[in-house]
Formats: sequence, structure tokens, C-alpha cells
Amino acid sequence: MTLPTREPDRASADTDPRIVLVAGDDTFCHVYRNLAELLDEQRHYDKLDGPVEFFDPTGRQLIPVFSQDWQLVELHPSPRPAAPEILRERFKAVLAHVERFVRERPQVLGDHRIDVEEVLSELPDCDAPNFTDVVDALPWHSHGHRGNLLHNAMHAAGWAR
Repeated sequence: MTLPTREPDRASADTDPRIVLVAGDDTFCHVYRNLAELLDEQRHYDKLDGPVEFFDPTGRQLIPVFSQDWQLVELHPSPRPAAPEILRERFKAVLAHVERFVRERPQVLGDHRIDVEEVLSELPDCDAPNFTDVVDALPWHSHGHRGNLLHNAMHAAGWAR
């Protein structure tokens, strides 16, 4: 019996260090450029309000490694194969949540004199044939960057019922 190799998935993860964070209840997701950015964000800025899961851009789950004081220090690729279609469905659930949240609370957009429909039209197309295109379109965060209206709406809707 020959076990399948994990090299193709590892190679793609090695060339693209981005990390996708998804709330356990599918109300929030974010893309980080790398582990350092994720760790910096959690130490200094946004505190997570619930359980999360991590994935690489191929849809492979990343297993968190914690220090003795329960601080995230590393992420290791799961031995399971990437499951982009499952993650794609989770993205759809997150974006449906954000859309409902913004429609019910348009004030989260602030006084930007922008139509709710215009902001919602920026929601990514989760049905794009190439899964990487879906990941590319998700809200991301850069140190010191306040983000666009969709990014801010994602934060406002995160973990909100």
C-alpha cells in the first residue's frame, strides 16, 4: 500500500504564506499575509471573541500550537488533504451573515454617504472557479491599515448575532 504524498499541498502553502482565519460559527473571516502578521494582530489589536480555525490558501486546515501560557506561536499543516470546497461553503456562510448584518444595521457603515447596496456589491464571489481567487477577494488586514468599508463591516459583523 502506497500512502499519498503531501508534497503538492505543502509546496503551494510554502509559496503562499497567507493564513485564512474563520470563526468557528462562520460569522467572520480574515486573511493574513503570514503568521507574523496574524500574531502581531492578536497581540496588539483585535482580540478574538470566540473559537477560530486556520487554513492555508489551498483550503488545508492549519493546526495551532500554543505556548505554555496559551499564546498562539505556530501553525502546522494538518495531515488531511486540503478541502477548498468545504471552506468555500464556509466563506459563503460568513458573507451571508455580513450581508444580513449590514442590511439590518446600515449604521455600521458610518457616515460615508454610501449606499448599502454599493458596499454589499463588493462582497467576494465565492463561486469563482479558482479557489485562490476567492481567497484573494476576502477582507485582509495590514498593520496600521484601517481597511475599506467591507473590511470594517466584516469586523462589525464578526461574532454578532
